[in-house]
Amino acid sequence: MKVEKKKGVVEIGKKLPQATNDTVVLELGGEEGVGSFVFRSRAMRDVYQLATQVAGSDASILVYGESGTGKELFARLVHRLSDRRNRPFVPVNCGVLRGELFADKFFGHEPGAFTGAQRQRKGSFELAEDGTLFLDEVGEIPPPNQVDFLRVLEEKNFKRLGGERDLPFGARIVAATNRLLPDMVARGEFRADLFYRLNVVPVSLPPLRERTDDIADLAEYFLAVFRHRYHKHGLRLDPDTVRAMAAYPWPGNVRELRNLTERLVLLCPEDVIRPAHLPLEMRLGGGLPEVEAGPADTRLEVAVREAEVRAILRAWRQSGGSKARTAELLAVSPRTLRYKLAEYALKLGF
Repeated sequence: MKVEKKKGVVEIGKKLPQATNDTVVLELGGEEGVGSFVFRSRAMRDVYQLATQVAGSDASILVYGESGTGKELFARLVHRLSDRRNRPFVPVNCGVLRGELFADKFFGHEPGAFTGAQRQRKGSFELAEDGTLFLDEVGEIPPPNQVDFLRVLEEKNFKRLGGERDLPFGARIVAATNRLLPDMVARGEFRADLFYRLNVVPVSLPPLRERTDDIADLAEYFLAVFRHRYHKHGLRLDPDTVRAMAAYPWPGNVRELRNLTERLVLLCPEDVIRPAHLPLEMRLGGGLPEVEAGPADTRLEVAVREAEVRAILRAWRQSGGSKARTAELLAVSPRTLRYKLAEYALKLGF
């Protein structure tokens, strides 16, 4: 794998710098600004170390993590570290597949297998060959389809829909979920035998709020990406902006930070991204409510807006992220809370 030899970029498979204050950039390919791990935190160094330990095996990996933490990036990292690196990496979002759609996506079909099947189609089991099959949102696989999936893992072969010939399945499985699969097993929503097949090596990715050392580096990295993409080469982040970002809990994790940075680059009218350009809940959460784009706005409606946002944020933190409990603490109905969240464009990860 070719990696540009620039400061902070580490070639996949190489030893990380010893100093924990060194920023590490692992380029995994793909869309610019998406296919990179950027970190300096101890937690993410441990994640990388774990990837190097398990990549050489064929053991199934189950990656736990909130939405936006980089579960697919971890799967790609394991793939690039493994002997399968030159074989296909096939990602599948299990959360959008049900019934016959699930079967067709994974097994493929022969001509005439069902109405509209005019030609042969290879499924994900076949496309993955001897590479890596990444199952995103694996907890969303419906119980009837879990049986089909388990049979393939056990027998290492499958048939296309409408087919008679057994085809080999030799891909390595990396699955990911933001749900608690053991709890789903206890409730009978997920098969225990399939869970144990997938959970050979469990991996937990930390949310961004637990790796705050990485926030400034990620923000600067994404700024560089989008500054180049949108030809705004002189744009930079004000130090107070970075501090406000570091104080924000990031319910959408790295994906939210990336999307916000792109929006700021597109919309910032100045050469410096100041705290006033951040979303209101981020400025309030970062202790910067007094910062405005111009002179302080003394209008009552603005004061009411800021007070309501403060109250919502305070109740959200006290509730531990529960929407029902947040509404209860605010003494409003869940419907009113939904209205306020939409009115103020608050995305709190409920």
